[in-house]
Amino acid sequence: MNVNIVLYDEFETLDALGIANIFGMAPEHFYINYLSVNGGLVSSKQGVKVWTELLIPEEVEDMLFANKIEPKKLEIIKAAAQEADICMMIANASSILAQTGLLYHRQIADYPGDQNWKRMFTAEIRRAEGVNWISDGK
Repeated sequence: MNVNIVLYDEFETLDALGIANIFGMAPEHFYINYLSVNGGLVSSKQGVKVWTELLIPEEVEDMLFANKIEPKKLEIIKAAAQEADICMMIANASSILAQTGLLYHRQIADYPGDQNWKRMFTAEIRRAEGVNWISDGK
């Protein structure tokens, strides 16, 4: 199974590489792909540099992990999320999918953030408080 981890400049090392560590413990079952919207070298806030392949939504298979994206790149993430069998958002990344419209009438784990922003982008999305994760759809 492919594990596609989307990275961006200044990503949080633990958010991305923690996932890679977990799935990397079973290499006979999981193949890890590091992707970014531009491809090439991406650096974390902590200085870790990772070579990424270009994110091509039509080529995303199996699992997609993301936790942040530039607003102008939302369509790429939306298309990739639609292609993936499983889509997991880390930290407040559900706010990314909220902006694409893919979470309309779905439930997400609430996350810290600006309340005004939440009112603008999470209308018709049910936020569950006091939980760390939620599964609703793929």
